[in-house]
Order: sequence, then structure tokens, then C-alpha cells
Amino acid sequence: MTRQLELIDTLLADGRDEFTFDDARAALGVSTPATANALRQLAAKGLVDRLTRGHYAIRPLGSLGTSAATESLGLAVGGAFEGKDHRIAYLSALSELGLVSHPVRTVYIACTQQVRFTTVSKRPLRSIVERPETIHLEAEPVWRSWRSNLERALFESALRLDLTGGVERLAEALAAGSRDADPKRITRLAKAFGARGRASERRLASLAHTRAEPSTVGGPRRCQAATGDSTRHKR
Repeated sequence: MTRQLELIDTLLADGRDEFTFDDARAALGVSTPATANALRQLAAKGLVDRLTRGHYAIRPLGSLGTSAATESLGLAVGGAFEGKDHRIAYLSALSELGLVSHPVRTVYIACTQQVRFTTVSKRPLRSIVERPETIHLEAEPVWRSWRSNLERALFESALRLDLTGGVERLAEALAAGSRDADPKRITRLAKAFGARGRASERRLASLAHTRAEPSTVGGPRRCQAATGDSTRHKR
């Protein structure tokens, strides 16, 4: 076990909190089977977490035995999707931003390419292919990963209700985040996504109007267009 602990010490000394199988094999200087056995022992003792095949994370003191995705989703996803353009998105982004009350176990990731793995740090993965032009639009860096910002998370959730948990969960997120959301950013996103984007913006505006949220997400004119002009009907 001493040699395995030296591996962790070496990686931490290099400022690494996640690593690959090849990194471990090079640091240990042993065969592939011996490296695999060493990593299994470390994982069994909760000292490292297997993010996905060939990628691992070192668990910090106080978090031994816990999932890296539970402690830091950005760290876990960044290691699993290393070298791939991606973004923590949809329900996972809403959860990370504190906009939904119920825990979210499935990890929702937008990526510019398909991936073969179906879990990240022992949690189910839902990966959605997205074009490179929009993958980092209104996204912010978190650890070695990217995550939808507030406006993008609300916008994309209205765009794909099936990846959000339905309209009620979207309404919950909108109620929690509408005060801080910038309608201009949502409008820019709507333009980038064309007709589908404008439909998403209208859905947000309609929900905000229906719930009488203080924010003018989508703008007052769009709210009026989505719910009907009461003045015109009176005439």
C-alpha cells in the first residue's frame, strides 16, 4: 500500500487532483496489470474515485469514500470529458446553480461528440450531442469543465423540457433565478438558436408572466405576445 500512497503524494505534489490510468502507470513504473490492481486497492479504500474508464480523481481528506461528482461535479466531469468540448447542462446545471430543490442524480452533459461511457463517478450519465458553435455559448468555466450560466440553464431547459423534468421543474427554477437573469442574454441565445430558440424564449416569458415573477425574462413585449394583449381584446 505504501507505493500506492506514494502515487497519490506524487500527483498531489504536481498539483493534480485527477489523473489517467497512463499517468498512474508512468508514476508507479509497473506493468498494466499491476497498475490496475493498485488503482483497485486505492478505490476500494476510498482514496481515489473512478470517474470513467481510464480517468480517476483523488479524494481530499474529509471526503474519503464519497463520489467525486458529489463533492465537485466540475472536477468529475472535467476528468471524464478531458479533451472533449462539453458543458454541464440542463437539469445538472439548474441543480449546480441552486435553482431546484430536489437532488439530481443523473449527470446531464452537452458534448460536441458522442461518448461511449454511461456513468461519471458512479452516477448515470445523459450525454446530448451539440454543435460546436453553441457548446460554450453563455457558459462559464468550473474547475476543468464548463457549465451553463444562469441564463443558458434557464433557456436550454425551456428548449428541452424532457431534459429538465417537465414544466413544473422549469417553473421552480425560473422562480428561483428570474430576479438575477438578464433578459438580453436570453434574447441573444434565442437568436443563435433560430425558431426553436425564440419558442424557448416565449415559453420562459409566458411562465414568468403566469407566475407574476418580478423579472421580465424575455422582455415585457414578449410576455405580452405570449399571453395575449388584454387591451386589444377589450376593444
